[in-house]
Amino acid sequence: MKTKLLILTLMFLTSGILYAQQGGNQGQRGQRGQRQTTEERVKAQADSLKKNLALTDQQYDSVKVISLKYAKKSEEAFAKSREANNRNMTEFQKIQEEQNQELKKVLTEEQYKKYEEQNKNRRGRRPEGAQRQR
Repeated sequence: MKTKLLILTLMFLTSGILYAQQGGNQGQRGQRGQRQTTEERVKAQADSLKKNLALTDQQYDSVKVISLKYAKKSEEAFAKSREANNRNMTEFQKIQEEQNQELKKVLTEEQYKKYEEQNKNRRGRRPEGAQRQR
């Protein structure tokens, strides 16, 4: 009986380890564990905003264009900071603020307030100073 229990326990632990090695439930991974492209991430973000903020089709298209523009800027800033072995968060905050100003022009006042609230809640889930895992 003890042997069967030990085998069952080992199988359970092994399955958990294998799941973790496969990436589990990682946010920016595609179906086959590949990283999403910038365009895929932007589309997913725009789709989420369309649903949560009740965007019109015109707003949705504008949000996608704005988000893609700033996603590419963020990627460039990240590449530069990686080369310099320096993560200057003020550069990323500046890019985010520029994006927010453009989105503010596209969204209604109510939509923008809801957008800000969602961002605040999303930031609040991470401990202060914690970086996103890759």
